[in-house]
Amino acid sequence: MIEKILTDYITFIRSFEALLKDKYQKDINPCSFSITFFERLGSINGIEYYFHGSGCTVKKDGIIYTYDISINEITFTQWDLTELIRTHPEYQKLNYSEDYIEYELYQLINKGILEWLTFERIEGKAFGCVFKCYRVVQESFFLQ
Repeated sequence: MIEKILTDYITFIRSFEALLKDKYQKDINPCSFSITFFERLGSINGIEYYFHGSGCTVKKDGIIYTYDISINEITFTQWDLTELIRTHPEYQKLNYSEDYIEYELYQLINKGILEWLTFERIEGKAFGCVFKCYRVVQESFFLQ
């Protein structure tokens, strides 16, 4: 079921981005041009959005989608996915624990569909550790 949830998550994000690209006639990721061409806080087709740093929080029909963009890849934390599940009328009934979600995401890492997102340096300090962030490396797996 986590694969279905991630499929819905990624499909929604890419559809939202397509709306912005179409409206502003740009063929690049909206995070790249949000400062220049439109307000970082707004709405489009009943979708409220807020661009922040390298990411975006999007809300539609009470469902919250938060994510970050690295070049053109979707990155997210376990909290981002948990927030989607918590606010989605169908998914919240599943009562998934954080441990279960983490385990299922780890299975997708083992399949090569996701990867850990590691931070080598933050503000000049070497970390070389994982902050439970995930990077979608096989988006086509979800968008079949």
